[in-house]
Amino acid sequence: MRNSPQVLSVPGANQRPRRKIVLKPGYSPLDWARLSASGKDLRGVNELRRVTMDEVALHNKRNDCWMVISGNVYNVTHYLDYHPGGKGELMRAAGKDGTDLFNDTHPWVNAEGVLRECMIGFCTGPGALQAEALESSDDDSGSA
Repeated sequence: MRNSPQVLSVPGANQRPRRKIVLKPGYSPLDWARLSASGKDLRGVNELRRVTMDEVALHNKRNDCWMVISGNVYNVTHYLDYHPGGKGELMRAAGKDGTDLFNDTHPWVNAEGVLRECMIGFCTGPGALQAEALESSDDDSGSA
């Protein structure tokens, strides 16, 4: 291994450099983990449910911010102050499907793990319905 070539990855030309901001004291990733584990209601709903993209689109403000990541709908209102890239970066996906933005920016981050306590439900918009139809057809084919 001593004489093996060393490889350094350089961001591609189409990638933006990551921008981190200085968070206020009490808003570190560790503070977010504590808040998530505290039992405080971060969802704003009583139970997980199906959510349409039309409904997600209504929640696009800093004091009421939902987004879709990989088919899951999250209320990220409480997370805005904790996001290492700043509120503005999260607001780019407010009321929208932010999956591509999320994966382009930090594909190594497990959104489901970070935002588990903010999950409202499952998106029933385009794509989600197609997946449901595929699952239904798989179920039907085995019951004959």
